[in-house]
Amino acid sequence: MKSLSSFLVMFLLAVLVSCSSGGSNDLDRNGLKGTVKSTREFQCNATYESEKWVAGIECANGFRVTEYDADGLYIQAFSMSDCGDTTSLTTARRENGEVVEESNYTWINMTPKHTKRMLASRTMMARVSDDQVNFEVWQNEQLRYEGASYYDSKGRMERQVQVVNNREVILHHVYEKNLLVEMWQEELDGSRSATQLYEYSEFDEHGNWTLRLVYPGDEKITPEFAITRLLEYY
Repeated sequence: MKSLSSFLVMFLLAVLVSCSSGGSNDLDRNGLKGTVKSTREFQCNATYESEKWVAGIECANGFRVTEYDADGLYIQAFSMSDCGDTTSLTTARRENGEVVEESNYTWINMTPKHTKRMLASRTMMARVSDDQVNFEVWQNEQLRYEGASYYDSKGRMERQVQVVNNREVILHHVYEKNLLVEMWQEELDGSRSATQLYEYSEFDEHGNWTLRLVYPGDEKITPEFAITRLLEYY
C-alpha cells in the first residue's frame, strides 16, 4: 500500500476548507486557536531521540506559509526557498465572504538574475449545498481535473472526490479532537490504495500543534517525515 506523499494523483486542495459553511471563520475550520496571523511549515526528517520521535536537522529546501486576516479568514498561501525567494503563490478570490476561485502562480527563471511569475492553475469552486462544494482545476485553459469536496458540521473536509483522466478516487479525512489523524484514498472499486497517518507531539501555549509526524501506510511504526510549524499571532 502506498502512502499519500508518494502517490501522484494525490492533490489535496487544502485551502478548499475555506469554502465550507461550518465554523465561524477559517481558523476554526482549520482547527487553529487564538488570533493566528500566519503559519510556517517546514518538512524535516524524523529522528528518534530520548525515546521519542522528533524533527531532525535535515530539512527540505524552503517552507510553506499560510496567512489569515484579523477576522480569521484565509488570505493567501505561498512557498519560499531558504534564500527567501517565493517559489509559488496561491491567492483567493471571494464573493459574499466565500472563496470562489484560487489562482496558483509559480516563478520561472528567465535569466540567472531575473524570474517571471506565471499562472500555473486556477481552481473554480461552486457551492452545491451546505456540505458540498464542487471544483474544477484548470491549467493552460484546459480542464485538468474536477470533483467535489464534502464537509462536516464543523466545516472540516470529510472527503474529496477527484476525477482525473476519467479515473475517480476519493480522499477520506479522519479527525480526533479537531486534529487530522488519518487520510486515505479509496478507489472506485472500494479498495484502499494509499494511507497516511498523523501524530502530534508538541503544542504551543495556545494549544496549536507545532510538530506533526507523518507515517506512511496504516501503521505508526517509523515516520516518513516530520512537519514543524511556527505560528504568528495578532
